[in-house]
Amino acid sequence: MRTIAVVNQKGGCGKTITSINLSAFLAREQRRVLLVDMDPQGHATLGLLSDAVQPSRTMYEVFVEEPGERPTVLRDVIRNVRENLDVAPADILLSGVPEALAGQIGREDILADALAGFADDYDYVIVDCPPSVGLLTFNALKACSEAIVPVDPSFFALHGIGKLLETFDVLAKETGHQVAVRALVTLYTGRTAFAKAVADDIRHHLYGRHFGTVIRYSIKLAEAASHGVPIAHYCRECVGFEDYRALAMEVLHQEAGTASDGLVTFEESAISASTDADETEPWTPEATSKEVVFTIEADHAAQVQVMGDFNDWNLEGSEMERVDGIWQKVVTLPPGRYRYRYIVDGRWQSDPLNVAVEPNPHGGFDSILVVDEEQLAG
Repeated sequence: MRTIAVVNQKGGCGKTITSINLSAFLAREQRRVLLVDMDPQGHATLGLLSDAVQPSRTMYEVFVEEPGERPTVLRDVIRNVRENLDVAPADILLSGVPEALAGQIGREDILADALAGFADDYDYVIVDCPPSVGLLTFNALKACSEAIVPVDPSFFALHGIGKLLETFDVLAKETGHQVAVRALVTLYTGRTAFAKAVADDIRHHLYGRHFGTVIRYSIKLAEAASHGVPIAHYCRECVGFEDYRALAMEVLHQEAGTASDGLVTFEESAISASTDADETEPWTPEATSKEVVFTIEADHAAQVQVMGDFNDWNLEGSEMERVDGIWQKVVTLPPGRYRYRYIVDGRWQSDPLNVAVEPNPHGGFDSILVVDEEQLAG
């Protein structure tokens, strides 16, 4: 059972939207998922249960025993949302837990103890944390082995991540509990140079500790939550659906790592859509004369390759050349439609500047390139 906390002390970064939609897409992939709402605002609960379905008991009862009543266990509060997806709801009462448990020994381990007996019931437990670092968040981190940190491309984003990483360090030092942390860029518009610069800074400072997937801004995500429905069951024709599906696939690929004939040890799918569909980016594959120039920025990489159906996905001859952190390869291609991916230091990823992607039958996403006669003639 994988346990993943979705955490950031900064509000408004897409934390709850990520918890809801990652859980829903994992459930669509036939994984048994429990979403634990640890935020007193109860937004994850509202985003999955309609107003007509009000839970009688919530996570507050799991933490605080009422005098003279039988202790409430986690199984008592879990509600089924849809196939493979359950939720442990929360409400404003949860905000009273720190005061109610002040001075109680072992209060940081209540959630971990509550989840201890569920290894055979769920494949994934996703914990939506409150926008603060306190007892509820520490409970979530003690109960989880992984953490996703949603980060919006704003002025305070990197500062907030730094403070949060300090929290993980304190947790490891004081308790010996290690949490694998990965950042997720959210609410991305790509319309301003500032947003792109912040996203690039996040990738640079957290190299190897961020998702390839980028969650683009979509009003449909807020609409779906207001109806108590995940985007997976609300609107298929929107970037929110595409991006959270891609995130779920990336999480699934971490289950064991996907090997390719013993040559690649880990596959990282990326739908790093840093553009809107109508924008033109400088480093998408460029067709000139009878050649196509593949270009990707990876200044930390020691080796970058490009593979696709145009070379039968063969590693031989796939190496790209580096010039000042920019990797390029010129390939002669006739007009047609092609699928391709980059391999950066042994990790597969889609083209981070190409929003045209399709799922690969073996997992992840392939970038799509269409070369027509007019492009080659130009």
